[in-house]
Amino acid sequence: MHPIKDMVTPEQFETLDIRVGTIRSLHVSDAEPSFLNLLIAFGDFQQSVFLDWKESRFEYEEIVGKQALVLLNVPGIVTGTTGRILELGTQDHLMPVLACPEHPLPDGSRLS
Repeated sequence: MHPIKDMVTPEQFETLDIRVGTIRSLHVSDAEPSFLNLLIAFGDFQQSVFLDWKESRFEYEEIVGKQALVLLNVPGIVTGTTGRILELGTQDHLMPVLACPEHPLPDGSRLS
């Protein structure tokens, strides 16, 4: 097992903007063909977020319509973009899965 990372303060945690959003669509990125470009709805706005699952998960289309946790105020995986979908498995070389709420929540709900 990997060691636990350094502790963050409650103030540092509060600076993270993590929200629930529903994945409305996805397509293979024109700019980065190994990445998926997802359109995610957050209630009163939508945002495009990239995900690098194209080579590691074969049935990635099944995530359309699902809710996911997204960290909005960080650089994205494609230069010039923002936001990252929270996922499990990739760093441990497992098939990636979404970090998601256990039951539906209003889009835009914030993690606290």
